[in-house]
Amino acid sequence: MRLSTAIKRFDIQLRADSKSAHTRGAYLRDLRKLEDWLHNDPDIADITPNMLARFLVAGSQGHAAISLNRTKTALRMFFEFLTDAGYVQANPARLIKNRRTEPRTPEYLKPAEAKRFLAAIPTGDGPVARRDRVMFTILLHTGIRLGALVRLRVRDVRLGDRTVRVNGKGGIERSVYLTSMLRRILKSYTPRMSLKPDDPLFPSRSGGPLGRRQVQLRFKYWLDKAGIKRHLTVHCTRHSFAMNLYRQTGDLRLVQTALGHRHISTTEIYARVEDRVLRRALEKL
Repeated sequence: MRLSTAIKRFDIQLRADSKSAHTRGAYLRDLRKLEDWLHNDPDIADITPNMLARFLVAGSQGHAAISLNRTKTALRMFFEFLTDAGYVQANPARLIKNRRTEPRTPEYLKPAEAKRFLAAIPTGDGPVARRDRVMFTILLHTGIRLGALVRLRVRDVRLGDRTVRVNGKGGIERSVYLTSMLRRILKSYTPRMSLKPDDPLFPSRSGGPLGRRQVQLRFKYWLDKAGIKRHLTVHCTRHSFAMNLYRQTGDLRLVQTALGHRHISTTEIYARVEDRVLRRALEKL
């Protein structure tokens, strides 16, 4: 089997495993780099551990360790799939190990910045601003991912149960608690927007669901209006929620549950951020 064919079959498997478009895109970009580097679309049975090692050495120039680790993960996942499916007898990526790295400090809005950001969105300035105000309030007060947000339908909001049903990472469905403030906002939002149960909760101008890119552009627009000049993505709202919750409770397990993390190790980044903040404060004493 040619490498190009194998990559297509791997993509089908990723889709079957409900991997997000972001994850699939990252894996496929790295595998296509391997395809370009090897030239002539080789047979997967001819790919050796030495070839993969040389590819990683060539790609390591000028790249951060965290980026290289992502490439290594893509290679391991790809060749594990090929081995498990019986397309190759021996896994040429079995020797690849990730380099240990210090986790990136997550970018987030401090509470005062979050208030300033929401205050920059005028409530009486038409349906687009109304939608944006509710949308970003939901993100900042639930910590749900952008992918889950754009999939929300009106019917997913269950005011009686005080929850919203979200389709999270890996296609896992879970219920997220809505505070009394969020319930009050949503109770008036859907009738004012004339939304029906099957409609997207946050519709585009055409009435269809907003795309991830559209939400990102709206986020940047309101950041600029609020005078927040840092380069931030919508994902920072999830970190903002997590940091605020951890500071309020000091309970990582609670933050883990609220974010829907499978492993506490994923949540520990927020404790490390707080530790760094504490150290900097102590240095100033």
